[in-house]
Amino acid sequence: MYQVMLTECEYEPWWFFEDWEDHVVQVKEFSSFEEAVQEFYRESQELSNKYPFQKTKNTYLTAYWNESEIYFCDNCDDDIQLFHGLLLLKDKKKIEENRSD
Repeated sequence: MYQVMLTECEYEPWWFFEDWEDHVVQVKEFSSFEEAVQEFYRESQELSNKYPFQKTKNTYLTAYWNESEIYFCDNCDDDIQLFHGLLLLKDKKKIEENRSD
């Protein structure tokens, strides 16, 4: 199965830290890669219209943000940028650039 996920957290979606799934705010599942890609680009367009900054890694991992959307991190004692991540995964794992499936 393919998943198109949205995350909200203090780091970009390509880091996959141990707690990354705790920051997932939306998941849509698809049986075909083509359907998942279509949804990924639909969501990407919406997020691009909403957030002025974006950066993509590995084609299907994109972070969106607005520099004014920050929050205070008690553990770091500092203001932290909030990132909105868009991910297209296969079985909750990163899709490699040269897919073979």
